[in-house]
Amino acid sequence: MANIVLVGGAWIGAWAWRAVTPELRAAGHQVYPLTLTGFGDRAHLGTPETDLSDHVQDVIAAIEAEELTDVVLVGHSYAGSVVTVVADRIPERLAKVIYVAGVTPEHGKRLFDLIPGVEEIMQAMADAEGDGWRIPFISDETLDLYYGEHGLTGQHLGWLRTHAHGVPIATHREVIKLATPDSSPVPRVFVHCTGDGPAHELPHYGRDWVRAEIATGHWPMATKPVELAALLDRLVVA
Repeated sequence: MANIVLVGGAWIGAWAWRAVTPELRAAGHQVYPLTLTGFGDRAHLGTPETDLSDHVQDVIAAIEAEELTDVVLVGHSYAGSVVTVVADRIPERLAKVIYVAGVTPEHGKRLFDLIPGVEEIMQAMADAEGDGWRIPFISDETLDLYYGEHGLTGQHLGWLRTHAHGVPIATHREVIKLATPDSSPVPRVFVHCTGDGPAHELPHYGRDWVRAEIATGHWPMATKPVELAALLDRLVVA
């Protein structure tokens, strides 16, 4: 049995794990799906100043409030940046960090630095539909252009669009600062979603990575929730 904390990526909250959470609990784990500030039921708390540090504090505060130790911290997509900083701040609380198609940021850089030109595109989207500070959920055309074989059906997209909230753009503009970028004591696992295309190179963080994959697109909690839960169950003890 493990304490598993689930952190969704951009646009989504705890609601996105609703088909994964019961599977993990049935396997005997304590499971805590989180919603970051500005998303889901906490959308009303988002402001133009909401940044990555706020999301890091969301996760740390939840872990401390629940008095959790030996945590398996799961970060999906954008939340890979969040869990990376959390692991740097409270490594003593964590047993493992699992990135599900997660961003693996670099010390001293912003998320926007990872893909040249994307900042201008995202700002234009925010200006058009997000009051200048929220990146709205992407269009079908952008989804097909940038997310490979994402596997999202019309039903999946309807569900995501109903509940998704725009991402505060300041989260992608904050410079990531890690106290121990090359000497983390926390084991790392990267789950590659094959629909995303080739797996990207991973930073060292002072640890060798365990790699796994799941045959689906970027949002496996929507497209393959049972399979994702089974994989996470195996990785918890691996």
